[in-house]
Amino acid sequence: MHFHDRAAISSVVPDNILFIEWNSQIEYFTYSADLKIHSWDGIAKDSSIKTITLNKGTHILDIDCMNISQQSMDHRKKSSETFAIGTSDGKCYIMHKTGRTERVIDAHKGAVMNAKWNHDGTSLLTSGEDGQLKIWSRSGMLRSTHTQRDSPIYSAVWSPFSTGVLYSSGKTITIQYFAANSKTLQWKAHESVVLVVAWSPISNLIASGSEDCHFKIWDPMGQLLFKSAPRLYPITSIAWSPDGAFCAFTTFSSVCVSSAYGSDILEGSMDGDGISSVCWSPEGSQLVVGNSTGRIQISHLVKGGLTWASYNVTKIAPNTLQLRDHFNETVELLEFRDDVILWSFKYGYLLLVNQTHCLIHKENGWNSPITVELRDKCPQFIKQTEKYFLIMDCGIVYVFSYDGALQGTPRISNQRLTTLTADHVTAAREVIATRNSSDGKSIHCCHYRTGKPVYGDKPLVHSGQVTKLELDPGSPTGDQLLAFTDAVRDLYLLSLSSGLNRVRSSLKIAGGVTSFAWNCDCSMLVMIREEELCVVPYPPAVPNDPALLDKFTIRQNIREYGKHVSIESFVGHQVTLQRGDGLTFPVYLSPYPSKLQQFVSNGQWDSAQRLCSSIKMEILWVCLAAMAVHYKQLDATQVAFAALRETDKILYIDAIKKMNNVAMIKAETALLQNGRTEAETILLQAGLPLKAIMLNLQLFQFEK
Repeated sequence: MHFHDRAAISSVVPDNILFIEWNSQIEYFTYSADLKIHSWDGIAKDSSIKTITLNKGTHILDIDCMNISQQSMDHRKKSSETFAIGTSDGKCYIMHKTGRTERVIDAHKGAVMNAKWNHDGTSLLTSGEDGQLKIWSRSGMLRSTHTQRDSPIYSAVWSPFSTGVLYSSGKTITIQYFAANSKTLQWKAHESVVLVVAWSPISNLIASGSEDCHFKIWDPMGQLLFKSAPRLYPITSIAWSPDGAFCAFTTFSSVCVSSAYGSDILEGSMDGDGISSVCWSPEGSQLVVGNSTGRIQISHLVKGGLTWASYNVTKIAPNTLQLRDHFNETVELLEFRDDVILWSFKYGYLLLVNQTHCLIHKENGWNSPITVELRDKCPQFIKQTEKYFLIMDCGIVYVFSYDGALQGTPRISNQRLTTLTADHVTAAREVIATRNSSDGKSIHCCHYRTGKPVYGDKPLVHSGQVTKLELDPGSPTGDQLLAFTDAVRDLYLLSLSSGLNRVRSSLKIAGGVTSFAWNCDCSMLVMIREEELCVVPYPPAVPNDPALLDKFTIRQNIREYGKHVSIESFVGHQVTLQRGDGLTFPVYLSPYPSKLQQFVSNGQWDSAQRLCSSIKMEILWVCLAAMAVHYKQLDATQVAFAALRETDKILYIDAIKKMNNVAMIKAETALLQNGRTEAETILLQAGLPLKAIMLNLQLFQFEK
């Protein structure tokens, strides 16, 4: 990972640049001390200038643009042109980008240090030199005053989902939630005055910078996760990337980018000192920095590569990619006129997105891509499936086939999707699943063409914030699995065939999970926890019998690859790991579990048994037993349990085979899968209530 200076322009602003805001892919704004707003076209070539009218001698201390991701799609154009401006005379101005003043608020006694819109643009947060923290309505009416400190509040931001505020005063950082009976959390963060704080709504991590020249990262409970080495100058500004994966911070003479947990710091510089502001582009691939000499610099953050099968793609420049085929030992250069800001490589298709188009490159035809024009020209992320792919463009999900044909634009539960990232949206087969953008706890599933709910009208409501979700591409449409992690890093598995109306459908299978991914070819799940790579060979069997999880989980130590490693892809028996600095490493697993699953999915049970017998790995027999139970193949199940010396289960299966009643056989087989409710239903529907009663007595379910 490295910086690549994409564009730079100097001596265009007659005075020092105070703030920079990037409100869309093709437009960003700079604000200078001469009270002028410069609107740029996104590549630092042309600008339009509007003058802000303020009282004489007044200075701007903070400006916040009501971003397009903070409003509904019908108002995104209007909202992206509205600013909140905090000034040194205690006033807060709500202004249009044309310079027209919509509202002037007498906010504080003394300077207004901060003015921040919340995530949906309905409330405005201000903090002042008088030590007060206030919340205003969109129209400028005072709603509440939340604190009174003895020292100025230099920095204040909203919490994720706008349920509280985070602010710094003196050497301390305070988190105050709005809910009744909620506790206020406060801790000493630095040895000197805390100048800036930032809270990522995606990673839920807090960054702070101080006059003590240290940059720190905290969790929401105030636990220190990272402390940087002392810089030469105090930290002047902080900005989290839109996906929460990186944090940029600046000093007087340098701009630095770190991973979410502080490791792998990348440092750059620009001509002229006095760096005052930094911000990210909406898709998170570019940084724009301004300084006191009137210089603007846009840098492209060139990350690591992508791997698929024998291919490896690396970005050697913002508009140049190198495609290497290790099997045929060939190398191709793909050069483009515009910068590549998003890319994805799966299922033999390389997708490259620039500011206005998506290019679909197919295997054996890399130099003749199919071009798809983007409607709103503000792409946020790409998600690929085997038959189609999704593009989030300015808050709207577009579904395309790999021939470039538009398949649909599903409206998912009428929710605003602009605040979602790639981790919050997943697709497989004919289903799209998304995290609710309002509360972060609900999961909605819909059809990828129409947007109609599937697997029940009610969403799954989890107890905590869902941080990532992925559908299993290897499971059949009628029995799909969904894996998701929450804010405390617990990994849950949900069988969608059981419906989303019951919370008990989700099953916790692991804790402390930092990354996970499904296999693209078959139903296998890999995760990273406690510096181990853990592979679940056949997850569909886990909801039926959770006790199987410890028996057939494959573990491999990955401590040698360092901390904060994530899973980039899982194809075949190769897992590609990625470090925070962008470097990737392949880890090869045993090919036999995936081969065994291939035999089972094709109904070749004899071949599956011969594979287990010849390899003589106990874990293969465990996998075969789980698969045979899942598919209700009693003969194969008995053979697998015999190899595992499970005598009681062998006798139980033998007793099932001797039964003459079909309903009894189905009920007992369902019990073998831990399906107690299913077994009871089978007996009742077959007109055997006495058998159902005896079943509940044997299972000690006396309340039934």
